[in-house]
Amino acid sequence: MVSSSRAGLAGALLCLALAGAPAAGTAKDGHAHSAPNGGQIQQIGSLEGELLVKGSDVMLFLVDEKEQKVEASPYAATASVLAKGNQQKTVELKPAGDNKLAAKIDFPVDGKFRASLTLKKGPAEIGKARYNLDTK
Repeated sequence: MVSSSRAGLAGALLCLALAGAPAAGTAKDGHAHSAPNGGQIQQIGSLEGELLVKGSDVMLFLVDEKEQKVEASPYAATASVLAKGNQQKTVELKPAGDNKLAAKIDFPVDGKFRASLTLKKGPAEIGKARYNLDTK
């Protein structure tokens, strides 16, 4: 009886551990595909946005649920970024051709680029996402 109870407990603990583990083949941010531009991908409403920071350039690449590029011209994004010294800075990303929104930053960040981003299509909000990525 004791060994049966232990086996049941061990099985229950294993199920709980597996339930919290990411599925094989998923990226660290929960997506089953890698970021084609080397950034970080997050779900923003019905779209996916890959945020990439290189030096002072901030870029957001938009794709749909089938990973097809989405024309960026009707979209805009606002990012609230944590700058060096815990200062909040606002960055406005504008269409920059193809499926890309872009902006330049003129402030340093401490280590990682941390941003809360809101994506809009015209006046309508599409969704929000949080990013935490290394700068390049």
